[in-house]
Amino acid sequence: MEYRVLTRAEISKFAEMDRTEAIDHIYHIRDGKPSLENEHWDVKDWSVPEKQRRIAELQKGYDGGDTLFGAFEGPTLIGISVFEPHPLPSAVGRFNLGGLWVSQKHRGEGIGRTLTQLVIDKARGLGAKTMYVSVTPSENTVRFYVSMGFRLAESVDPYLFEREPEDIHMELIL
Repeated sequence: MEYRVLTRAEISKFAEMDRTEAIDHIYHIRDGKPSLENEHWDVKDWSVPEKQRRIAELQKGYDGGDTLFGAFEGPTLIGISVFEPHPLPSAVGRFNLGGLWVSQKHRGEGIGRTLTQLVIDKARGLGAKTMYVSVTPSENTVRFYVSMGFRLAESVDPYLFEREPEDIHMELIL
């Protein structure tokens, strides 16, 4: 496994990612607390046009200063994380983990942990006080971030909440 900062050209390898997943439990925020509920989702892979849209979005972020970390198995991109270097306006020293994806057949191998740690280390290097993330409310995703030391955000970033109100908004105090 090789981890490295992606070049702009390598972002197109995002098309190799397989995001499929079967989810049986979802977190909802009820009265300010997380509530795990039975809810089944069959998450399909993105269509080719959707992958192309996301690649363009990642390239735009790259052009704006985002750092994208990749995990490679040989020439194949199997994981990616995104560090957004501009502090969120919702709190002093708060930076956003803009994305984390690991291909379906490589989940549970520690790849997401390493990619997340690369983002955290980058944020610390810039003097960050908090790492923020808006996550898919699936049981596995929320538990992953909790295992990394994240907790429910004390104050939700209004911009990210407006974009993703069903997500679970979390933070890691650095």
